[in-house]
Amino acid sequence: MAAGHVQQFACFSDYDKELVCHWKVPAQTNCSKEFLLYYRKEFFFLPNRVCVPKNGKDSLRCTCTICPDYFVSGLTYILALQFNGTDMWNYSVTPALVVKPRAPQNLAIEKVENGNFNLSWEESYSPPSMLSGQPVIYEVKYWRKQHPTEVFVKAINYQAKSFEIIASSLRRGYDYVASVRCNYTDYPAYWSEWSEEVEFHCDYQVTAEDILQMAVPVSCILIMAVSVICYFCFTK
Repeated sequence: MAAGHVQQFACFSDYDKELVCHWKVPAQTNCSKEFLLYYRKEFFFLPNRVCVPKNGKDSLRCTCTICPDYFVSGLTYILALQFNGTDMWNYSVTPALVVKPRAPQNLAIEKVENGNFNLSWEESYSPPSMLSGQPVIYEVKYWRKQHPTEVFVKAINYQAKSFEIIASSLRRGYDYVASVRCNYTDYPAYWSEWSEEVEFHCDYQVTAEDILQMAVPVSCILIMAVSVICYFCFTK
């Protein structure tokens, strides 16, 4: 494996506890025996520390997890990848520029008095984390469980931690699934993964108000149609 064969080397950080680097490898590679990742803080003349990588879940990536003592915006790490004792790859990474936040947690959904569904969640960061209290936006997605390709995605461009799904926009009698992800606007490199999913059942019943809302425009259309017909009949 030559130096040029290190593919898709990338790092991301949750900006709280860990900096994760990974790279693509051929099948059957034993990451912990063949690779070492050395790292040190830029401008800190201290000995290199070493991270022993592990095979990823798909066995086609090596993954190294570095747990720094702290995170600050200007901190940069100098990395050196070694394969079977030979230096292959040098890289620098600034964790603040590759933030991939943790997904929202404790997702819950409940039916409210008006028949709609209130989806709520909690932020995954709390003081003294650097991301706690920072501006954040969310995306909500939900879909019929029986039709997972028909996905509705809604952007929430404000710091809310709930979203009301309108029951009348759903198909009655179906199970639905919902999930949420987030992105911190001051650290926008990556969206988080989607959160754990919650399921709910739509048993929405048509109300008198819904009937009235549908009846008014239909009545207007019928009146206009009758008026046009009467006009043409009169002119003839």
